[in-house]
Amino acid sequence: MTAAPFIRRAGLTDVRSIWEIEKLSYASPWSLWCFLAEFANSKSTILVAGPSPPEKWETWGYIIFWLLADEMHILNLAVHPDYRRRGISRALLTAALEQARTQGAEVVWLEVRPSNEAALALYRSFGFREVGIRPGYYTDNGEAALIYAFSWDRDIVAE
Repeated sequence: MTAAPFIRRAGLTDVRSIWEIEKLSYASPWSLWCFLAEFANSKSTILVAGPSPPEKWETWGYIIFWLLADEMHILNLAVHPDYRRRGISRALLTAALEQARTQGAEVVWLEVRPSNEAALALYRSFGFREVGIRPGYYTDNGEAALIYAFSWDRDIVAE
């Protein structure tokens, strides 16, 4: 059993391990350059999860999000296959939501594949709601993206 993950802001030294997780997690992974661009983007935050100090660091998972005015946009969330189903995605999402809320976010947006049942279950468990669809969003197979939203003020994304 993995201990509770330690969550911290990612640095450039984490980019290769993040990219490795990306390649193991997605049929059409982001390029290394996409991750490097996120490190250079002032609106972007990358959090990583791994073992608590003093354990030797290894990246178990990551989340990338943007803060734009009062909105949080979750771009990417992945956990290494060896560490899935251990609460790491939940811990990363919790930390990201807390940080965004502290910085003034009122609503959170993301796109997710309808076929990604694990992600859908995670987001729904936090109170995210489906608010729209983007047909043909994913270029690898033409799958639609479901648009999900969350707000601490439930009226913003009321059904």
